[in-house]
Order: sequence, then C-alpha cells, then structure tokens
Amino acid sequence: MEIGEDVIKSLQQGSHQAFHQVFVAFYPKVFAFAMGFLKNTHDAEDNSQTVFIKLWTHREKLANVHDLDAYLYTITKNTVLNYIASQKAFTIDISTVRDLEANHHSAQQEIEAQDLQLLIDMIVENMPTQRQTVYRMSREQGLSNDEIAERLGLQKKTVENHLNLALGEIRKMLKILILLLLNWV
Repeated sequence: MEIGEDVIKSLQQGSHQAFHQVFVAFYPKVFAFAMGFLKNTHDAEDNSQTVFIKLWTHREKLANVHDLDAYLYTITKNTVLNYIASQKAFTIDISTVRDLEANHHSAQQEIEAQDLQLLIDMIVENMPTQRQTVYRMSREQGLSNDEIAERLGLQKKTVENHLNLALGEIRKMLKILILLLLNWV
C-alpha cells in the first residue's frame, strides 16, 4: 500500500484513519526491523508499538518529512537502540582489550584488537577533560584510584565516579556498534 502526501498531511492534522493507514502499511517493516535487532517477538512488538506511539505524539513534525519510510526507519532504529541500552542486554569487558594486544594472536586478531583500542580512544577523546584524565591514568598508566585522587587533588569517590562514567560510556557505544555490525552480517 502506497502512502501519499495527502495521507501524511491528514495524519499530521490528527486523522485517526490516516494513522491506521500508515500503521497497516508500515507495521510489518517496523516489526521486521526491530525483530532483526532484538530476536524476541515480545520485545519487537513492544518496540514497534512504541514507534507508532512516537509517530502519533510527534505527528506535527511530519510537515518536514519527505520520506516517511526513512523517517520511520530512524525512529525504529533509535527506539530499539535505546531499549537495548536500557536493558543492558550483554556486557563487554573492555579491560581485556590491552591484554589482547599483549598476547600472541593471529594477525587478524591483532588488527581487530588495535581497531577496538582505536575506537575506545575515540570515545575517550570525546569525554569531559577530567573524566579523560582519570580514565587514562587508570587504564593507560595503571595507577590506583588512591594514586589518581592524590595526584589530581580529588576525593577517591570522585575518581571512582569518573571511572565508572567513562567505562559506562565506552560500553554503551561498543554495544551499539556491535549491534549495528551484527545486523549487517
């Protein structure tokens, strides 16, 4: 079913009939995309419904939308990624990345470890200055939290908080990237 600009305009103005037409036309695509990420029917259905709730509640934004398919794809992608991040579906032990480089592995594994380290470095580079400093002193210089606190003139708890926030940011970004890569395979 092709959705014309007249249906989109009617949806923007609050037409329940137009919303139903869009829902019928796009729900299968939205569900399939969510299912590809989540691999769970219940979660994919919940996320798909959330996408259409967002479409309805933000329908005034449709005035600037020229490609409804791409717009729904973006909403679905963001909804699913936010859901995954909130569920903490899996954990990544980033403390082993440097160990991978130190051990003897195949050339492919070494390249992958270097790429992962580069990615982590890029994430760290975008953190606030003090968080970067604490992370680097801990992970790159091998200093304890007490040593970092003493050198920077901070409370140990502040150092721990910065480190936890840094590791959380890295894990979140790596989860998203891994999920994107798995979806391409």
